[in-house]
Amino acid sequence: MSSSFAPPGESAYDLWIERSNLNGVILSAVAYGILFTVTFQTLLLFLQRPKSKIPWGSVTYICVMFILASIGLGGNAKFNQMTFIDDRNYPGGPNAFTIDFYATPVNLSSFISYTVMSWFADGMVLWRFNLIWNHNYWLSAFPALMLAGSIASSIALVISVTNSGNTFWASKSVQIGIAYWSLSIALNIILTVLIASRIWFLRYRIRRSLGSQHSGQYLSVTAMLVESAALYAVWSTVFLVCYARNTPFQNILLPPLGQIQGIAPLLILFRVAQGRGWSQSTVSGNYTQPSRIPVSEVTVNGAGSRNIEMGLKVNMRTDRVTHWDDGKGSSV
Repeated sequence: MSSSFAPPGESAYDLWIERSNLNGVILSAVAYGILFTVTFQTLLLFLQRPKSKIPWGSVTYICVMFILASIGLGGNAKFNQMTFIDDRNYPGGPNAFTIDFYATPVNLSSFISYTVMSWFADGMVLWRFNLIWNHNYWLSAFPALMLAGSIASSIALVISVTNSGNTFWASKSVQIGIAYWSLSIALNIILTVLIASRIWFLRYRIRRSLGSQHSGQYLSVTAMLVESAALYAVWSTVFLVCYARNTPFQNILLPPLGQIQGIAPLLILFRVAQGRGWSQSTVSGNYTQPSRIPVSEVTVNGAGSRNIEMGLKVNMRTDRVTHWDDGKGSSV
């Protein structure tokens, strides 16, 4: 279509910013669709269990994340409606309206919802790290301090944005925002690397001793990526770079970031609900070593039995492999 119909008085750069704001909300709606699907699939799997075995803590976590994600998307959609339709003729256009009214209640509710979601998301990754490293609290101390710092800086950012003299893009808010996302991203990168390296190490040991056919669902590349919440770490890193450089591309990345920080932990719980995620019995179970893998008994044809030196006791008698999880055996 001819550019002669473009809004008068707005440069190509102004239009690029407006497009980025609109496209960011559209992309967040796509991400919300993914979160919606994962949410109800995970809840269905959990609620199909016997009532005594339903992990109500995980169910509550899923519901809270879904509610926060819904508030976040709804607030973003309403603010975009105000920006591009209801108050389209605001002096300076949609860009000026976004800056001047960023702290309007409907948009602020979305911002706060996504901020609280980040606390839950980071907390989930820290919990998984602590579990996969067999409750090594000394190793968890520093990440826990980083999480506390991230929460404190995010609260400071919310206060700064609500201040009548500041906006999300004011110098003070940008400085606090960079500190907040830097802590959150650094925390996720550190935990991502440590979780993935732990899983890779266990995978290497079992493949070396038993062969690749036994390095199954708990030790796959997918397990490394999902259990470490790598999706959130990568997306938030790209956003932080764009936000620090003040490029319009940040407007495309920020709205879906709120949804992605919900998708990442829900994917972890989805694997747990499928019986494929790491649990306390997976990490330790009946084993005494922290590097135990989720295979407690391997038997192959031949008489006698022997141990394989890899932090795992293995009895070899028939041609079956038995995995023990949550007290139930399944043959492969």
